[in-house]
Amino acid sequence: MADNRYLEVTVIINGALEEDTIQQVVDRTAEFITRNEGTITVADHWGRKRLAYPINKKHTGYYVQFGADAPAALAPQLERFFHLEEHIIRHLILSLTEKDLRTRDEMRARLAAAEAAEAAEEEAAAAAGGGERRERSRDDN
Repeated sequence: MADNRYLEVTVIINGALEEDTIQQVVDRTAEFITRNEGTITVADHWGRKRLAYPINKKHTGYYVQFGADAPAALAPQLERFFHLEEHIIRHLILSLTEKDLRTRDEMRARLAAAEAAEAAEEEAAAAAGGGERRERSRDDN
């Protein structure tokens, strides 16, 4: 049995291309992953964004992130595919183990809990602050 990993693949496609050309590149990438025994679990289109710095004299890029369960041997094959695909200007491939995924999920849960606590704190402060304002306005009348 092959050593399966979760691959997180992010690509930046030339942002100056037409929508159908971008979609063709995304489809070719997804097809390459599935043809090589990968199973795409997530395909997240982030859309067109301005690049932090020009890449090959291009200032915008279309970002897409794939999540795939795939054999570990797929990562080098993807590298080659991206180097040969002329419309992909940058790529990043992360190979995550089960432990990495658990750690990421725990961090997301902690962050969500902290954000919820902060929102509740702000709501309580707004409720307390709003009550004082009402009392002052009643005293002025």
